[in-house]
Amino acid sequence: MPSQLPKVILADPTMRKLSLLAIIVVTVTGIVGLVYTGAFLDRVQKLAADDPREAARLAVRTFKVLTAFMAVIPIIIGAYLAQVAVRAWHHHEFPPPGTRVLRDTVVTVGPRSRHWALLALLVAFILVGSGVFLPIWSWQVTDRLFTVGVPPL
Repeated sequence: MPSQLPKVILADPTMRKLSLLAIIVVTVTGIVGLVYTGAFLDRVQKLAADDPREAARLAVRTFKVLTAFMAVIPIIIGAYLAQVAVRAWHHHEFPPPGTRVLRDTVVTVGPRSRHWALLALLVAFILVGSGVFLPIWSWQVTDRLFTVGVPPL
């Protein structure tokens, strides 16, 4: 009796292009952020000389906006990963049927696929939880620092 060949999901060329595009967008965004960070900090420093309270407000407001935007990334990735994990659990295959992959991927079937699905679900919960919890926690810390004040160095 011949052994069965493992099931393989072939690489999707579109996913490679999308991944490359995502890497380029993240890199450009990071470079632009680095360029403008210095100018923003100079502006806050000049404002602090005239109105320290307003400079602190500006810094806190900017920090909150940035943490909100940064929280979106793990929430989206976690939600997608949870959806993949649930599909893998139901189909007893990891990655589940219809999943687009970057490279040719051997499909894990049977009980091992459920282990991968559970691991993916755990990582998804951690990502979504951190995407929700960390901004809330950091906002509370900055609000506390803003109301109490930070002692001068």
